[in-house]
Amino acid sequence: MRLSVKVMRISRPAGEAGPAAKGSVGWAFGPTCCVLMLFAAGCTPAQYARQADGAAYGLVKEKQVLALGEGRAFDITYRPFRAGEAKDLPQEILLRGKPIPVGEESPRTLSLDECLEIAVRNGRRFQTRKEQLYTQALELASLRHDWSLVSGNLSSDASYRRNEEGITIWDGSGQANLSFAQRFATGGVATLAAGLDFATDFLGIKSTTFGSFLEANLTQPLWRGAWRGFAYEGLYRAERDLALGVLDYDRFTQTLAVDTAAAYYRVLQQGDELENETENLKRLEQTAKLVKAKADAGIVSPVEADLAGQDVLVAQARIEVARQGFQNAMDEFKLGLGLPIAASVELDKQELERLEPLPFPFEVGKAIEVAFRARPDVLTRYAALRDAGRDVEIAADAFNPQLDLALGISALGRPPRRPFEVQFHRRVQTAELSFDYSLDQTDNRDNFRRTVIAHERARRELEEFMDNVRLEVRRSYRALVQSKNTYEIQKTSVAQATRRVKLVMLEQKVGRAATRDVLEAEESLRSSKIARTGALVDYVTTRLKFLATLGMISVDEQGRFHERKQPSYLDRYRGDAP
Repeated sequence: MRLSVKVMRISRPAGEAGPAAKGSVGWAFGPTCCVLMLFAAGCTPAQYARQADGAAYGLVKEKQVLALGEGRAFDITYRPFRAGEAKDLPQEILLRGKPIPVGEESPRTLSLDECLEIAVRNGRRFQTRKEQLYTQALELASLRHDWSLVSGNLSSDASYRRNEEGITIWDGSGQANLSFAQRFATGGVATLAAGLDFATDFLGIKSTTFGSFLEANLTQPLWRGAWRGFAYEGLYRAERDLALGVLDYDRFTQTLAVDTAAAYYRVLQQGDELENETENLKRLEQTAKLVKAKADAGIVSPVEADLAGQDVLVAQARIEVARQGFQNAMDEFKLGLGLPIAASVELDKQELERLEPLPFPFEVGKAIEVAFRARPDVLTRYAALRDAGRDVEIAADAFNPQLDLALGISALGRPPRRPFEVQFHRRVQTAELSFDYSLDQTDNRDNFRRTVIAHERARRELEEFMDNVRLEVRRSYRALVQSKNTYEIQKTSVAQATRRVKLVMLEQKVGRAATRDVLEAEESLRSSKIARTGALVDYVTTRLKFLATLGMISVDEQGRFHERKQPSYLDRYRGDAP
């Protein structure tokens, strides 16, 4: 819709009365300008923004039903967990109505669910990804608007002239047009249009003339570009790509949730390592005191006391390294959540205790089948092959002659001042058949060969990509099995190391075990505990990431995730036909 008003600057000698003084200008031009300005003022940028949101959100929900089987909440408004906008001052962070302290205050313990909620609300990557999907939906809304387009324009202008003889000439005109155009998959376009215009010299209604028209037109190609849906191709691809975009966005939310959980568990793993190092140091210090007392009494050699003391120093150095690693991991985790580094938080240790190695959802063959049907990147490759084949058909069609049929009918209003009485009995009907064919087909020939080559390349790339997907799934599955077996081994190793420490301590009391035996047993227990926690976290995170790539994770509005029984399939875009 276009609205324009043009007014020329008016100048006249001082004291000269213009037509407005006679009451002949305002009756036509003044009300027209008022109406146009009121119309323009009624459409604010905020209203247009809400219209855009309605169009984009509606399309996203429509494609969610298609791709995911249900509509979900979607909003690009960025509302991080922050309160206040003052610069250079710690800002209070509110989560579930309770503040997260900033600075040196006592830390607040965050559960995994709370961290997932923060990641969804504060995550900058997540916000960017939502905006990308919104932009894609808005582009589709624009294409749909162009497919069935309602347009119109209102315009008016007034001018004032004074010639050399001193004669003053006023004139003005205005027009209003409204049209509707509908495109068809057959390549045709139907239009309906109506218009109203007027011209006046501002001397009264009798010197004002009005005109109007009604017309309808249909243009339909009969040969090139006709009857095969070529005209709909661009809109079809945009519709499909948005559905795939929704599916890809869903995978992104799953990956984000899983990555956040993995980072959460990694921080807990670092904390668990620090605790194991601390417990190991306490045991070594007790052993060192006992050995030193025996050395002072001459029961054991001073070398054994030095050996025990050296292990204590090594354990102290390891604690410093573990503490630094834990603090660095915590800072990186807060940054990934979108929290300030100064936020005083700690993670819930019980989340690590609640971890358990769940079984595999299915075997490797079923996993490959799910990947071929559910992964967005696989469906995108299928779509690329389909598009390449369609491009070959369009390029082949370009060799055909252009044969178009145009039909039209129009009628005018009754002049000079009865525009709403349309003279249908004096209508004008037109029919035109146009033919065009270029004898030089070099450009079409070259383009056709390029599309054929591109189609064959797309087919090869799809085959290679599917082989890589198959290999990737097999490797991921093997890694999953390996991490599961490693955890079982490390769990057994911890049990054996614990039993070994108890036995060696008893033997040391009766003099049957040397100090080195005790120290080696303590080291074995320390390393096996750390390895067991690492193996458990590796298995849990590997399994979650494996499920996320297959679409087997469901994420709610708060970022909490649950395992699905079945992934979301979009089989309609796996074939070559639209």
